[in-house]
Amino acid sequence: MADKFIAYPAIFHPTHGDHDIYLVKFPDLPNTFTEGYGLEDAYVMASDVLAEMNYDRKDLPKPSNPKTLKISGEEFVTVISANLSAKKRELRRYVRKNVTVPADLANWAENTGINFSATLTDALIAKQDKADKQESLT
Repeated sequence: MADKFIAYPAIFHPTHGDHDIYLVKFPDLPNTFTEGYGLEDAYVMASDVLAEMNYDRKDLPKPSNPKTLKISGEEFVTVISANLSAKKRELRRYVRKNVTVPADLANWAENTGINFSATLTDALIAKQDKADKQESLT
């Protein structure tokens, strides 16, 4: 399955202080904002916060046209993209689960070198993807 990417316009506000800080906000996503020390850091931080705050959202709004956003002073608008799938993988934590499977199937899997955790994870991801697709159709 291909990774999911999003792109939203962001407003960059230079502070012109001692540390060359840029404040970054995404008008379409009110709880998505950050800052960076220097322009390069601000771009990196903007992409990271865009992914982190939205990797599991199902109801993302349509991005605004960057040309229609109101800015003032030295602010500027640019479109920032983020890989939601990569962020979801990065933030995934693992828990231990004990499962019961038929003995003959367990023996076959062990003799074949099958990783039980990886197999269960793959199966659960497939079921989750199927459920997400069905949910999006309703």
